[in-house]
Amino acid sequence: MSSVLGRTGKPVSADCGEVAPFGRGECPECRPEVRAFVRRHPGQLFCTPAHRVAWTDRTAARGKVLTPLAIVARLTRNGTRLDRETGARAASDQHSLITRWRDEDAAAGRMSHTEYLARRYRAGFDPL
Repeated sequence: MSSVLGRTGKPVSADCGEVAPFGRGECPECRPEVRAFVRRHPGQLFCTPAHRVAWTDRTAARGKVLTPLAIVARLTRNGTRLDRETGARAASDQHSLITRWRDEDAAAGRMSHTEYLARRYRAGFDPL
């Protein structure tokens, strides 16, 4: 049986029968251990603030590495325009990192970024 912090700060089981006006959610961070948690608001994606922070910290660290590679790969059309050598290497490094991180997340039992972003879009996320 899994638990999350309830309104009083005490653990509350996800299957305790507590009224869940916003439904139940599946945490992207602890997915295998916690199958469902009681949502406290409609846009809640994580079971605890600690899991939200862990997810966003990891994503931010990865983004700092990936962003320059993605920009150069895009501007050089993956090495077919402008500085071809740099563009091709940036595209290759970008794909290698994404594959490595996808495999790390799968091994840790975390939700895929595709599914996570789909949930954020359904919750009203607008990056632009």
